[in-house]
Amino acid sequence: MKKESKRKIASVMAMAVLMASLAGCSRSGTGESNGDSAAKDGDYVIGLDCPMTGVNASFGEQLSYGAQMAVDEINGAGGINGKTLALSVQDDKSDPKEAATIATKFVADDSIVASIGYYNSSCGLSALPIINEGKLVTIVTGSSPDISEQTQKYGFRTEPSDMQQAVYAADWMVQDGRKKVAILYESTDYGMGQEEIITDILEESGAEIVCSEAYILGETKDFTNILTKVKNSGADSIFLAGTYTEGALIVKQRQSLGMDIPCYSSSSMFEVAFLEAAGEAAEGVKVQGVLVPDDPSETIQKFQSSYKEKFGDDKVAGTFSGHGYATVKMVAEAIENVGTDPDKMSEYIESTTFDAIYGTVSFNETHDLIFDSLKRLVVEDGKFVVVE
Repeated sequence: MKKESKRKIASVMAMAVLMASLAGCSRSGTGESNGDSAAKDGDYVIGLDCPMTGVNASFGEQLSYGAQMAVDEINGAGGINGKTLALSVQDDKSDPKEAATIATKFVADDSIVASIGYYNSSCGLSALPIINEGKLVTIVTGSSPDISEQTQKYGFRTEPSDMQQAVYAADWMVQDGRKKVAILYESTDYGMGQEEIITDILEESGAEIVCSEAYILGETKDFTNILTKVKNSGADSIFLAGTYTEGALIVKQRQSLGMDIPCYSSSSMFEVAFLEAAGEAAEGVKVQGVLVPDDPSETIQKFQSSYKEKFGDDKVAGTFSGHGYATVKMVAEAIENVGTDPDKMSEYIESTTFDAIYGTVSFNETHDLIFDSLKRLVVEDGKFVVVE
């Protein structure tokens, strides 16, 4: 089956789930909360959908920790116009069906003034039609290009899109003289989207895709056969389109097979957990990211210090910690200036330039991120080092 057909079938299945979820979905107007206990503790409640369990739980942890830091800071400074803020954290388990159910719950709960999160692109895609129908301002972090078609009036995106990241990665590979590229991608909206885009960009630049292999997120553990195909293809580089869990397995097994082929990836590998899981096999891997833990700037180091103090010395604030923190701040600023009317909140967010923890942020006509602070990083001595 062709990849394009797989994506079409996946889209049809997702839409079936969405239509079922949308039935009876609307803002109740009762003022009663259907959220968890956290929702009862604040005058304003932000719903946070993220994977708190499963293979992407570390990203959910980052989002929730960053968001909670922002909530605590805002409340510590007197709240929003004298009212407190709280989170209603829901675990979507990286499952689009769960995300659709959670989005429906958020829309029906009048205490929730906005929602954030949706780490997985597939989860964001399943939720956005629901939140737009329900007029709930939502800021997602998924990177699939398809999200641009679903944001509409009430949805926004703070993670650089696959297109932005792929262009950035492809330019780097071309500058490094890569001519024969192997692409290994997870069979999700995120992975398939990146594979399509990076293929188009590299081929337009004159490079050849000599091998393109999919794997199953959370299930594929042995990459020997896939890496053997890469080795036999004559590839001079590998692009990894997936999350760090499988990425760590791939680079370790690449090393075990004696393959000295450079690896590139997007922000999904830019995680301390990737370094810990991959060990010395991560050396030389090239990635890109937004919030660099070792950034010497006073703002980032203060953020890192507060993060460790609150959540433990073993915790490191990563890109998605920054997203959780920044999106809460954006929502709070909108409420402070225009109140909780969703139309006014949407108009405020789309017309405002925000000073986020990782740089200046604004949104274009499709509510995609306008942001030019992606950084190139390479793993050296077990750390991510910025490439100037």
